[in-house]
Amino acid sequence: MSKTAKMISQQRRKFLQGAAFGVLGAFGAFGATKVTMASVDAGVRKQVFLIAESNAAMNQKIPLDPLFRKTIDYVERELALEFEYKRYPWKRLLQALNEGEGLAFGLSKTTERLKTLHFSIPAFASFVWIVTRSDTKFNFEQMSDLRGRSVGIVRGSTYGDEFDQFKSQFSAIEEDVFSLPSRLQKLMQKRTDVMLFTHREPDARKIEDQLNKLMPEMAPEFSMPTGIQFSVLKKPMMVDYIHFAILAENDKGLIQRINAALIKGKRRGELPLVVFPEK
Repeated sequence: MSKTAKMISQQRRKFLQGAAFGVLGAFGAFGATKVTMASVDAGVRKQVFLIAESNAAMNQKIPLDPLFRKTIDYVERELALEFEYKRYPWKRLLQALNEGEGLAFGLSKTTERLKTLHFSIPAFASFVWIVTRSDTKFNFEQMSDLRGRSVGIVRGSTYGDEFDQFKSQFSAIEEDVFSLPSRLQKLMQKRTDVMLFTHREPDARKIEDQLNKLMPEMAPEFSMPTGIQFSVLKKPMMVDYIHFAILAENDKGLIQRINAALIKGKRRGELPLVVFPEK
């Protein structure tokens, strides 16, 4: 592999690490590779920890996002826990969580989830970006601007109560597995009007640049239409706050302790503050 090819591959991997698995609720991008546990002392308590599998591109497993890992390791260390990782597809993870199997990370709040789960304060934010073809981009200010359009989402994901309320006003909702190249191809072939893409990056232009730059590597067999690129609308559809969560009836003070650890970490600068997109 040439030096340039290696550089592009590293850029793709880094970019995909920041992509959330459809918001893991507009949720997660956890890889299926082995996660290194935080160092713990004798006598720590074990805690089942649920994470979602992700197959983001080209059937390769994407390593755990460094920011996710840093946050998880920090909480594990501060609470003197030893996480026992269990990986599930997203829908199965939600089922396991609601069956009381363990603690999960990477979820957003919805009215439905609040009925059964306890959530921590936000660990950080992800942004749900609207991707279009460059010849069909439009101004987005509110959810009603998507009325009459077909919307591509990740199967099993959720994008908040407002999105759910507007679903009947979209011309169609196309659910796909989290394979970024195939989702982008579907958009470029006009099989969807817009594609929702969740990422930690708060700058739409950077997302747009990376999608256009990395598409040839992710899908070398696909020929882009002449003169057409991907466009990312300036305003995200939503800012999604990512939380730890546990079945409410099983929460014996764990979420409160996690909240204290997150506050401490952010105050000390050991964990990042939530970043918001520019207006």
